[in-house]
Amino acid sequence: MRALVVDDDPASCQVLRAHLSGIATPCLCQDGATAILAVIDSLAKGEPFDVIFLDILMPGMDGHETLNKIREAEDAACCAPGKRAKVVMVTAMDDEDNHMTAMFEGLVSAYLVKPVNRAELMKKLKALALID
Repeated sequence: MRALVVDDDPASCQVLRAHLSGIATPCLCQDGATAILAVIDSLAKGEPFDVIFLDILMPGMDGHETLNKIREAEDAACCAPGKRAKVVMVTAMDDEDNHMTAMFEGLVSAYLVKPVNRAELMKKLKALALID
């Protein structure tokens, strides 16, 4: 599985890397701009990410803006709806506004609240049919 982890907190990136050990070798990005470039590069190489773990609160470009740009890159690459990356918002913000904003726009597949629990992560990946 190809995974992209986008979070400005290095500790959060390392937690997800450890939790994904054995099922994915994630690409780690500490900001939205770098993540968008990683997505564009992966699409150009024909090796798109299967899942993107995206923090909401980041300096500069926040998670919602980053996600919109990622979806624009997928559209530009003519990704069919079923071939787009699944996006899991990973955030310390467990509030309804952020959940509803992304979910109703149809851009996000799931949410995880920090600190990420490995069992909950695996449950979400199974629900998204990314692992057995």
